Amino acid sequence: MRVSGKSSGVGSTQSVSSGTKSSGTASPAPVGATAGSDAVQVSSAARLVAVAQEALAAVPDIRTDKVEAIKSQIDADAYNPDGEAVAAGLIKEHMAQPRHS
Repeated sequence: MRVSGKSSGVGSTQSVSSGTKSSGTASPAPVGATAGSDAVQVSSAARLVAVAQEALAAVPDIRTDKVEAIKSQIDADAYNPDGEAVAAGLIKEHMAQPRHS
């Protein structure tokens, strides 16, 4: 099989033919030889997103200090949440949910 033609970039085509090797064919390029080099450039916004993701990954999902403080208040019968604030939070959460028809 012989592959002929030069690649001119993404989406280019090359002709392929099968058959015996003719005496006038050019030798193939050495393995590992490259015509150019690849490069990746990351924008400053992408770097900022990466830093933010790392910082977020370091933050625990559960704030154990707050949970422990509330648990100790409940155990001591000293936990008295504001009823109106709780009701407002429940209503706000309910209104934010998509409606099912």
